[in-house]
Amino acid sequence: MSLSWLDRLTLFIHPQRIVLERQPWRGAAICQSAEVALPASGEADWLPALAAAEALLKAEGRRGAALRIVVADHFVRYALLPWSENITGRPARLAMARALLKNTLGDKAETLEIALDRPAFGKNGLAAGIDGQLLAGLRAAAKVRHLRLATLQPRLIAELAARHRQLADGWFASLDEEWLTLAGLRGGEIASLRNHRASTGDPALLAGELAGLLAAESAAPPGAVAGKKLFIASRQVAVPTLAGGWETTNWPAAIGGDAHA
Repeated sequence: MSLSWLDRLTLFIHPQRIVLERQPWRGAAICQSAEVALPASGEADWLPALAAAEALLKAEGRRGAALRIVVADHFVRYALLPWSENITGRPARLAMARALLKNTLGDKAETLEIALDRPAFGKNGLAAGIDGQLLAGLRAAAKVRHLRLATLQPRLIAELAARHRQLADGWFASLDEEWLTLAGLRGGEIASLRNHRASTGDPALLAGELAGLLAAESAAPPGAVAGKKLFIASRQVAVPTLAGGWETTNWPAAIGGDAHA
């Protein structure tokens, strides 16, 4: 009798690489990776990543295993939902999220499948949108391989969940190839958020960009976050050094680590 149904798989979807980690029911975890081709002219940017993920699952997925999927923030669009006692139900919050994303993205927002966090009285909320066709493709790939899809979440949410005991008030930056995500936290809740392509991969120049974002976000009420405590998670990206009295803690990225056979 196969015990593959006890395996736990984590699939990381990224525009440059796909990583599949398999944790057997006993023994050490095994990581496999696949490079992602560049999208063809006019092709959706996520399509090559989906194709690579399908191939990796076909080659390495174990029938019946539990699957967790994490999507890189390159493919995610976020919106902070301001607290309102008049907008607490799911339909109203979803409408607000879609309106905020449409204001930023235009008609592209219509292609997104939007997930909402649980509402908390008096606190801002968070919405995350991922292309609906990408999500449909990932779910179909899991179904074809008879995998039990446990969770499907954006990288930022996965990284924060992995470090939630260490995060309360301060800033969290996730650095990736050509991408920067910066979240301001108050009481463990996201109070401000930036998620965009980095202007540079040079650590010295990236430090300047990150410092500028921190200064702008700190000075913009009501999203200001007290103190100069910064947590940085990165993978294969040189961590910049910030001047100006910042207390910086560097972490290896919790998701999408270096793969090996």
